[in-house]
Amino acid sequence: MNGYNHILVVVDFRQTKHFALIRTLKLATRFNIKVTIVSTVYESFIDFMPPNSAIDRQLIKEESLKQNDENLRMIVSELDSADIDIDYHSIWNSSFHAGLCEFINQNNFDLVAKTVRSHNALEKLLFTPTDWHLLRDTKTDVLFVKEGKWPSKTSILGAINIDGDNAHHELNKKIIKTTVELAKTCQSTANILNVFPWHTIKLDKFSHIFDNKDLFLEIKKEHTKAVKEFVQSISKINGKIVIAEGLEPQETLPDIVKSSHSDLLVMGSVGRKGIQAAMLGNTAEKILDEIKCEVLVLK
Repeated sequence: MNGYNHILVVVDFRQTKHFALIRTLKLATRFNIKVTIVSTVYESFIDFMPPNSAIDRQLIKEESLKQNDENLRMIVSELDSADIDIDYHSIWNSSFHAGLCEFINQNNFDLVAKTVRSHNALEKLLFTPTDWHLLRDTKTDVLFVKEGKWPSKTSILGAINIDGDNAHHELNKKIIKTTVELAKTCQSTANILNVFPWHTIKLDKFSHIFDNKDLFLEIKKEHTKAVKEFVQSISKINGKIVIAEGLEPQETLPDIVKSSHSDLLVMGSVGRKGIQAAMLGNTAEKILDEIKCEVLVLK
């Protein structure tokens, strides 16, 4: 499956539904993929124990990790997991995202799968969601799963940005190739989307020469031509090349996904960090709670 031979699936016991696990096991059965199932555990009460306490901290850690492994195996035992090569790993860390990202970066997983955890606007202001940390702090592709079931006939939408720098250019190639290959594998339709920014064109100095509307249409025509030529130079698609108008991709993508009945959105992330991430964010981060389909983020 598109070079994904080893998938890490994240189980967050703060959630009651583990859709990513269900999806990953189905993919593993179909494409003979190795699976590692990971979760974190930590008993915070030991931080408040006096240094000379007779209680064995190491024993508490070992017992907690053992119990967490058993909980993971119990969940899997209730699902169809026959003949799948599965490893289990429990991480001892007081920070869910820190332990998880460190584990991912220390290993060579081809893909990370995680059930989306929704957050309201206030929660996003107060802390950075784990899903965002996976985008910012790891270099591995991430599949965000919202439901356990995937329709038998799917429509896959790949979102590209041809106006970016070289990093975006390479991501565009990867997005197109991945969208096409997944569509072939899943016998589905591959569509490619590009959002054309319709910033107001102010040409007061030359208003007697240009008509703003005509100029806008001319620029869009050239942009559309460039997008089509770029996509066709990478791969043939069995669907459509869609040019949508909008100021920002995160404002346009949710509506396009809904109107196109897409089941999977393939997009890229440049992985902004620090102040830049806090101020600007990533398009992938901003739409996770808005998109109603699965989202595969390529790095």
